[in-house]
Amino acid sequence: MKTLIITPVIFLVLSLVAVAQVDEIKSESSKHSNEKSTGSVTSSSDSDNNSFGAAMFAGLMRVTFGGVAIWQVHRLEKKPMDPSIVSFDLMLQGAIQPSTYYILQPRIRGTWGLFSTDYRSNYLIEESIEGTKHIRTDDWQILQLNILNTPNFTGRFGGGILHENFSGNKTFAEWTVGAILQNNSQKFGGMLEYRWSEPRLEASAQIHFNVFSGRSVNTYLTTGGVFQRYYDKVNVWGIQAGIMFRIAKWTASEVDY
Repeated sequence: MKTLIITPVIFLVLSLVAVAQVDEIKSESSKHSNEKSTGSVTSSSDSDNNSFGAAMFAGLMRVTFGGVAIWQVHRLEKKPMDPSIVSFDLMLQGAIQPSTYYILQPRIRGTWGLFSTDYRSNYLIEESIEGTKHIRTDDWQILQLNILNTPNFTGRFGGGILHENFSGNKTFAEWTVGAILQNNSQKFGGMLEYRWSEPRLEASAQIHFNVFSGRSVNTYLTTGGVFQRYYDKVNVWGIQAGIMFRIAKWTASEVDY
């Protein structure tokens, strides 16, 4: 009987103590939009972020097409040692901050040698006394460069867009740096990633465990954590878990049965 009474009380207290992140994020997004439209507030940090993004994009554009082509050919020649150099990843991941928030991140990524493109939806769902609330962003890393690549390590950076599907459906530039690590048999690995844009900063770390190996598909269970900070004010974090499917052409010598 005590348990039946205490459990809902604990849940109620957690709900009351937790700040309503979804409402606060929406409020900050609307406030940010109004400040920009009226011109009443000028943020030097926003200007610095935009300048950095412009400089980064200009630097990418200065790379010669001939040099990129040679780099790409050299990268594709390494595929027999690392089939993930040409691959397609499907990730179904979610995170939870117990009794308060859920973060769902369905995601796909295609890799072709030097280049990758990465798309995901980011759902933040909040359980509160008032009911379930949620916000969604669509995050597309249009172009990522896999600048470092070995059978055990891939380092990448890139840029794309973050689209808020609330408070006016605004779109922002978003940048990422990340790394993928894996052992020689690709049975065990992980991923580190940092994203930054005007409305949100995000850091995440995951561990991947291979549970099925085939000639075309490898399946991994994933676990880790994610931290997000919206508009330099609202913090959200969660313990993460999910499943990842990697589609790549494996040869008999590359699969460890």
